[in-house]
Amino acid sequence: MTSTAPRDRRRLDAFVLAVCLSGGAVVATLLAGALSFAPIHLTSSMIVLSLALFLGELRPVKVARGEEGDDEITISSTFAMALVITGPLAVAVAAQLGAALFDDVRRHKPLKRVLFNAAQYALTLAAARGAYVAITDQSFLSATPHMSSRGIAAALAGGLAFFVFNHGIVGTAVALDMGARVVQRLRDDVRFQLSTSGVLLTFAPVVVGTMNETELLLPLLLLPILAIHKTAALAAERQQQALHDDLTGLPNRVLLQDRVTRLLLDRVHSAHPLAVMLIDLDHFKEINDTLGHHVGDVLIREVGTRLSIAVREGDTVARLGGDEFAILAASMSSVDDAVHVAERVVSALREPFTIDGVRLDVQASIGIAISPEHGKDVETLIQRADVALYTAKEERGCWAMYSPESDRYTVERLALLGELRAGLETGQLTVYYQPKSDARTGVVLGVEALARWVHPTRGLLQPDEFIPLAENTGLIGELTFEVLRQALAQIATWQRDGMRLGISVNLSARQLTDLDLPRDVATLLGEYGLPAAALTLEVTESTIMADPSRTLAVLRKLAELGVCLSIDDFGTGYSSLSYLKRVEAHELKIDKSFIIGMSHNSNDAVIVRSTIELGHNLGLRMVAEGVEDAETWRLLRALGCDVIQGYHLSRPLPPEQITRWLTDSKLRVALEDELDDELDTLVPEQRLAL
Repeated sequence: MTSTAPRDRRRLDAFVLAVCLSGGAVVATLLAGALSFAPIHLTSSMIVLSLALFLGELRPVKVARGEEGDDEITISSTFAMALVITGPLAVAVAAQLGAALFDDVRRHKPLKRVLFNAAQYALTLAAARGAYVAITDQSFLSATPHMSSRGIAAALAGGLAFFVFNHGIVGTAVALDMGARVVQRLRDDVRFQLSTSGVLLTFAPVVVGTMNETELLLPLLLLPILAIHKTAALAAERQQQALHDDLTGLPNRVLLQDRVTRLLLDRVHSAHPLAVMLIDLDHFKEINDTLGHHVGDVLIREVGTRLSIAVREGDTVARLGGDEFAILAASMSSVDDAVHVAERVVSALREPFTIDGVRLDVQASIGIAISPEHGKDVETLIQRADVALYTAKEERGCWAMYSPESDRYTVERLALLGELRAGLETGQLTVYYQPKSDARTGVVLGVEALARWVHPTRGLLQPDEFIPLAENTGLIGELTFEVLRQALAQIATWQRDGMRLGISVNLSARQLTDLDLPRDVATLLGEYGLPAAALTLEVTESTIMADPSRTLAVLRKLAELGVCLSIDDFGTGYSSLSYLKRVEAHELKIDKSFIIGMSHNSNDAVIVRSTIELGHNLGLRMVAEGVEDAETWRLLRALGCDVIQGYHLSRPLPPEQITRWLTDSKLRVALEDELDDELDTLVPEQRLAL
C-alpha cells in the first residue's frame, strides 16, 4: 500500500512556514512603523483593554463541540478586537502576542507551535484592522478617534475578517495535520465557531463604546461575558457526561462512532487505513461476582488507564459498557500498525492488577477490523470487529483480524439469533439421544444428549447450525441448562421404568469458566433425584486449554460432586499430559476422524491403539465415536476399546424413538452386567439381536 504521509507532512510544513514568514513580516512592519513615528502614548483605555486581553487569554473557556468533544475559546478575542478598533495596531498586536506567548510557554508548547500561534495572531489582527480602516478611512497604524455610527459597521467588518483569518489559518493547519480535507474541516469549524467566538467578537464595538464614555463601566460589560463563560462551562460539562463514560472518563460508544464516521469522511480520497478494535476482558464477570462491584469498578478504571498508555498518541480509547472497550487507531501507514497496537494492549493487560491487596490476572481478547478493506462505514466496521473478537475469544488473551471465512454474522445468521432466543423461551429446543454400548458385549451403557432445534419454518436444525451462534452470545448458558434439564428428566423416566442408563452432555468453553456451574448441576440432579454418577459431562481439549486455571477449578468441583468427566475429541487438541492428569477425567473419547479411517488406514489404526493404551495406563475408560460399520467395531474390540458409539448402533433419535429402540431391541441395559464370554464369538449384529 502506497502511503501519502510524507506528502501531507510537506504540505503542513510549507503552510506553517508561510504563516510564520507572513506573520513575521507584519510584526516587522509594525516595529518599523513604531520606530519611524512618534512614540506610542499608552492611554488608560489601552492599558485596561490589554490587561483584560491578557487575563482572558490565560482563562480559556471550555465549550461543548457536539460529538467531537470539547474545545477551548478565549474571551481575549473581544478585547483584542476592541484594541484593533481603537488602535494603534501595534498595541493590539503587542498585547495579543505577549499574552499568547506567555500562555504557550506556560503550557510548555514546542517552539514551532509558539511561533505559529504568534504569527497567526499577527496576521489575524492585521486583517481585522485592514477591514476596519477600509470602511472608516482611518490610518492603518495609528490610533482611531471616537467610533461613529459608521464605525460600528466597520467594526463588524473587522470582526468578520478577524474570524475568517483566525479560524481559517488554524483550521487549515489542523486539517493538514490530520490528513483531512481542508474544505470539509473549515466548513465544520465555521458552524461551531460562529456560535462561540463569533458571538464574543460582536461584543467588541460595545466595549469600545463603553470605554469611550468611561473605563469605570467596563466591569458591567464583564457580566454578560462571564455569563457566556459560565453557560459554556455548563454546556461542556453536560456534553462531557453525554459523550463520556462516567466510571473511566473515556469516550463512550456515541463519541467513538462519531469520530470513526468523521475520519471515514475525511479519508475518502486517502490511502491511509484506520482500524477499529473491540476489547473484551476475560473473566471479568467472575471477578465482579466474587469480589464485588467495588473491585470491579476499580479494575475497569485501571484497565482504562493501561489502555490509554498502551495506545499511540492520537488513538482513541473508548469504553462501550461493562467490560467492553474499543480503540480507534487513526494515523496508520499500514495494517501492521493496528497489529502492533493490539499486541501492546495484550501485553499491557497481561501484567497482574493488585486491588485491595488481591492479585488479579486479567487478559483481554481483541477483534480488529480495518477500513476500507473490511468496511467503509462505522456500523460495518464495529460489527466485523465484533466477529473478529469472538474468534479471538476462542483462544483468549490474544487478538484476531476479521476474516470473511469466520463471519457467522450474516443477515440470515443475525435473524436466526433472534429466533433462537424466542425458540428457547417457547420450547422449540429438544434433545436427541445416541446410544453408547459396551464394545465387548454390545450392552447399552448410556446415551449422549444432543441438542436439536425444531424451527417453526426451517424444520429440524442440526447443532452445527445454531450452537456456534449460541456460543458467541450469551445464549449458550441458557441452552446448555435446557439440554441438561431435558436429559436428566429423561434419564429419571427411564430409571423409573427399570432401565439403568447414564447420560452424557457436552459443555462449551464458556460454561467451563462459570464458577456457578457445579452448584447448578447439583441443583438439577437433586431436582430429578439422580445420583451424580448418572451424569457424564463431556469437554474438549481446546475448551480446557482456553483457560486452564479456571476450567480445572470448575472441573475439580464437578468431580468432587461425583459427576463423571469425559475428554471429547481426544487427539485433535494440543493439551499436555499434565493437564490431562489434572482434569481428573473418567474417560477419553477418541475423535471420530481417527475411528472412521482406521479400517483402511494403518496410521489411524496405530494412533487409535496408542491412544487406547495411553488411556488405560492412566486408568481411564476409552470411548470410540464414529463407529459406522461392523469391521471397525471388531478392530476396536480387538484393541481393547471399552465403549463404542456411532451410526452402526443408531443415529441420534428423539425421546420416543430411542425409548422404542431400547425396548423393541430387547437390549440388556445395565451399568455393570456383562454377557458370557461366548458372546465374543458373535458378530455385532448377532449381539444386538439378543
